[in-house]
Amino acid sequence: MIVKIARFAVGLALLIALFYFHFIDLDDLRQVTAHPGLLILAIAAGMITVPIAGMRWHILLRSQGLMLRLRSNVRITLIGEFFATFLPGSAGGDIVRGVYIYPVSPGRRTVALLSIFIDRLIGVGAFVIFGMVATLVRAPGQYGTLEYGVFALAALFVVVIVVLFRFGHRIAQLVNFLFAGRSRSLALVIDHAGQALRQYARQWLSVLLCLVLSFVMVFLTVIAIVVIAVAMRLGGLSLLEYGIAGVYALIANSLPFTPGGLGIGEGAFASACVLLEPSTAGIAYGTVFLAFRCVYVIATLPGLIVYLMYPHRAKLLAPVRRRR
Repeated sequence: MIVKIARFAVGLALLIALFYFHFIDLDDLRQVTAHPGLLILAIAAGMITVPIAGMRWHILLRSQGLMLRLRSNVRITLIGEFFATFLPGSAGGDIVRGVYIYPVSPGRRTVALLSIFIDRLIGVGAFVIFGMVATLVRAPGQYGTLEYGVFALAALFVVVIVVLFRFGHRIAQLVNFLFAGRSRSLALVIDHAGQALRQYARQWLSVLLCLVLSFVMVFLTVIAIVVIAVAMRLGGLSLLEYGIAGVYALIANSLPFTPGGLGIGEGAFASACVLLEPSTAGIAYGTVFLAFRCVYVIATLPGLIVYLMYPHRAKLLAPVRRRR
């Protein structure tokens, strides 16, 4: 509890600092409401990403032989995204998904929970790779610390994903060997995780499809950010540069330092904009990401409706069937 309060305090302090140093301007924030058409477009782009996320998780579960209805996956994802907006960090939504999937997957619970981690990893990896590709659009002479940092992060993610899927089962065997005899239940969990990673490696086409879906989600999210920037008419950056800054901010926003990345995303977006175009320093760029945060809250409200319709997990899910 103390850690959660501290994280919220840090996020609030960051927002106050951004207001104080004029990285966020409430007058600019009101500009979004003056363009209802663009606002609706941004909300729609955010809403579309949620069922795509449900489909991505559905594919990962099916690749492990866990047959859950697609509509059930989408419903759980809607609920998870809604709670992720209000619980500390994006992991809050993953916890909600785990709470729903755990009771209905007896004998395969490790595999089911691991799918949530793999789903999150693929999602973050897509942001990083998308950011690297977007950066390559800029002339090499314009590269700076920000661009080279993204390249290094993208390379690290690619290595992590390859190692995890290619050698994950062997790593699990090594861990079991090191801790042999200490905990039989832990050894069983590690063994199941290793088997699941081996299965993902075999079903690499499914994993690749999930990555493609993640790219679509990133594109739609960036479109929402760019549309908001257009509505604010801040000027200074091109649409492409706003999109690149949006990707950088989304990567930073996924870090679990404050609730939902509060303050971090806004600061990262403002910093990225200035780094991309130093002559525009002084413009309250952080307001764009703050507006996007508000828009995404609205976009996840259908999750609250689904949660109120299915307050009892048993009415939402039937036991997961295994593929024979």
